[in-house]
Amino acid sequence: MSKLFLLADDDHDDAELFSDALSRVDPTIIFHHVDNGTGVFEFLSNKAAQKPDLIFLDLNMPKMSGWQCLAQLKNNPAYKDIPVIMYTTSSHYRDTEIALDLGAHGLVTKPSEFKVLKTIIASIVGNMHLDLATTLKELSGLAKY
Repeated sequence: MSKLFLLADDDHDDAELFSDALSRVDPTIIFHHVDNGTGVFEFLSNKAAQKPDLIFLDLNMPKMSGWQCLAQLKNNPAYKDIPVIMYTTSSHYRDTEIALDLGAHGLVTKPSEFKVLKTIIASIVGNMHLDLATTLKELSGLAKY
């Protein structure tokens, strides 16, 4: 079965760039996009849908923020084992600490260059079943360039 990545982000341009980068890195990965945290739970509640292998959450979204969604995911026995990466424009170190405290594997700052986004996604895809937290720590400075 193919891997499935779920992205919750209210910025459709960012979601389109993410989808494009992901398809160039690994076209076999299925990509699904929702606009907010509520959409994550709507997707997960669909019994016919494949459970995501990885969830990316933007921080600031309407209806349910990334923080709220992360907390609910990690407090739900059915979803707590799904790896979650916070995906945001924020590069504040405190956001990374909060993400880790709430159970995320890490935080990725949205890069301004498509090439950098592809590099980040390639590293995540290549290491997602190994040590994703260490990979994300190593990538933390990459988006700043």
